[in-house]
Amino acid sequence: MPRPAAWAAWVAWTSKSRLANAKCWRKPRVSGAFFLPKRDAQHISSLHSPLPQESGTGQGERDMHNQGNAAHIFLPEIEDTVFEGSHGRLVFEFHGNARDYFRIWIVNVALSIITLGLYSAWASVRTRRYMYANTALGGSRFEYLAEPIPILRGRLLAAAIVALLALAPHVSMRLLAACIGVMGLLMPWFIVKGMLFRARYSAWRGVNFRFDDDYVGAYKWYLVIYAVMAVLALVAMKLLITNGHQIVAALLIMIGVSVFQFMIYPWVRGKQQQWMAEQHYFGGKAFRFRFDPKVYRRIYRRVLGIYILSAIPAAILVFEIQRTLGWTPAELHQHPLTVKALSYLYAGPINLAIWAYIRVRMTNALYNHTSIGPYQLESSLSYGEMLRIYFTNAAAIICTLGLATPWAVIRVARYRAEHLRLEGSGSLDEFVQTSSRRARVSALGSEVDSLLGFDIGL
Repeated sequence: MPRPAAWAAWVAWTSKSRLANAKCWRKPRVSGAFFLPKRDAQHISSLHSPLPQESGTGQGERDMHNQGNAAHIFLPEIEDTVFEGSHGRLVFEFHGNARDYFRIWIVNVALSIITLGLYSAWASVRTRRYMYANTALGGSRFEYLAEPIPILRGRLLAAAIVALLALAPHVSMRLLAACIGVMGLLMPWFIVKGMLFRARYSAWRGVNFRFDDDYVGAYKWYLVIYAVMAVLALVAMKLLITNGHQIVAALLIMIGVSVFQFMIYPWVRGKQQQWMAEQHYFGGKAFRFRFDPKVYRRIYRRVLGIYILSAIPAAILVFEIQRTLGWTPAELHQHPLTVKALSYLYAGPINLAIWAYIRVRMTNALYNHTSIGPYQLESSLSYGEMLRIYFTNAAAIICTLGLATPWAVIRVARYRAEHLRLEGSGSLDEFVQTSSRRARVSALGSEVDSLLGFDIGL
């Protein structure tokens, strides 16, 4: 039996040796954590450590850091988050570059072609991980934690549905109608499952986002509302046309379409954005959306104005072509290729301008009316600047036969991040700590859902 003094010295020496050899780095994941050797951990720690421009994470993570050190699990050093300005503002940052993303993109394209599209799931994961890891808020970068297999399952399901829709007309029109009907019934379910998957595997500061599986709301705003309006429109058309008043019916249909396009549809789009925002959670904290129908009606009224303004030059162009070439309106139908080419050359930029306007204004409306706790998101995308980016991106992609796609993607991502801010008061670190604590309550339901989840790429 060893003597007590010698035994105590031996225990102290072995404990010190185990502590010296146990240094590793811990990275939060969806379920549990994984451990790496010290040499590899130092490299990964440099990728995930707080950015030098702004400070790191908060009290909740400092507590985890201290507890980890006490348990002989050594984590990277962290600091307090500092808001810019007196009003409390944090700007999103994007640190990606076209050179690095091009390497990922070209490998993804090549392997997707070689594997007949099967590698596209892995390509999607690589792309999202790169984009998330290069997007930062408050010195901490976002994480995309999904694995490729669930995405592959979703894409195989989507491919099977597309193949069925393509083959159905060759078998029977009734089969096609049945397939379209079933797809319409399943579309809200697909939307919910896709959003569940995307949110579940997105994280910031080790706290996962979450999406509430509100299937009732999904069917309400993505199926029932359109079905009711379609039935009312069909009934109105049938009643008017069968009474023999075709001119009156045509006028009423035009009025109905206008009312739907610029009064009802903007309201529906706003309610869809409200539903989607309010089903999202950061940990245990729910996002809130302040719905204002005037904002959406204003967007689509201006879209109508763009259409009208673009129709005037189109009419002048057609008149000048007829006068220059000496063609009558009947002779225009004898040159369909020329007419189509001119139509695409004119309508292409117009449609891009309209699409860019809707995308910019709807993005600003979504973020500017969304808040979480004491913090408000603010998006200041400029339509003119985004339109310039889209046009130059399109020209570069066409001239390089697609090789400029990574450069175009990085330009858009950087501009969108630089014009998105988080404003509010109070300690962001305490907010993250509270969100993480509340998230533990719903962890079991999220884990069960992740077993059945998939990403269909909606």
